[in-house]
Amino acid sequence: MDNRQRAIYLCRTRVGIGIVMMLAPRTGSRLGFGSGNDSQGAAVLGRAFGAREAVLGTGAAIALSEREGGENWLSMSAVADAIDAAALLLTPRLPLRARLLGIIAAASAVAQFAVAKEISEEADQSV
Repeated sequence: MDNRQRAIYLCRTRVGIGIVMMLAPRTGSRLGFGSGNDSQGAAVLGRAFGAREAVLGTGAAIALSEREGGENWLSMSAVADAIDAAALLLTPRLPLRARLLGIIAAASAVAQFAVAKEISEEADQSV
């Protein structure tokens, strides 16, 4: 599997997470932060997070498929994940499951930056 195809799979995963969060935000909040996070506010934030994920994933997948700026979309998605990771890992008194999500977000950021760099280098070599 080439780097572009791997990146498209990452994007589709992001879209899937976004759709789940938009449709079932309280479930997503409970999975990440525990049962005490069933408020209306948590649902709104969950839906907003889901929309962000779906938009970033869709935009990146389209750009990668069209070979027009996909590595830039991947890089911006990686920045979003890095910010999420920092928030989840540095905020005091979050439950362990939130810390695990922070580690996953950090790993996702690293993976996306790496694939974006590889795709960019491949594009430079083909010019």
